[in-house]
Amino acid sequence: MKRMTTRVYIYGALIFLAIILGYGIPITVLRNTLTVQYVPELGTCIYGTAFIELSFAIVWAGWVSVIIVTIVARNINTSFNEYKEMVIIIILSSITLTYETITHNIVREYVLYRWSRTLSTYMEYLASQTALFVLLGVPIYNCIFNREGYKRQFFEKMRADGM
Repeated sequence: MKRMTTRVYIYGALIFLAIILGYGIPITVLRNTLTVQYVPELGTCIYGTAFIELSFAIVWAGWVSVIIVTIVARNINTSFNEYKEMVIIIILSSITLTYETITHNIVREYVLYRWSRTLSTYMEYLASQTALFVLLGVPIYNCIFNREGYKRQFFEKMRADGM
């Protein structure tokens, strides 16, 4: 496989920026009934169908690009290789994002239902907190219970990588 260069990351960032601008500029120009409309009687916003679908399409495009970069970079063996942790985080986040996508497309006024808001918030909180512990769990455990062995192993990996 050909090695990825900085140019590839810059192109990816520019493409993603173009997608966001292509989304953001028309949204600011269109009528509120097509995008987001505040309903004072309810004290909440109602989102247009096209707005919701386009919003989730952009989120999914960004998420799929993160997954692709993780899969492409799986053969890199550096001191900071967190491939297994990234796979766990990708699975957790994909489940949460899938739930959010389904909820926003099936239950249009999901903010009006307490169960929907609570479950949505709980899933997002659980995914983010679990991701933190998945990434930091092994280093923290080793720093507390196996400090010298972990430090030696870490510095050996750093020397092998030329750092």
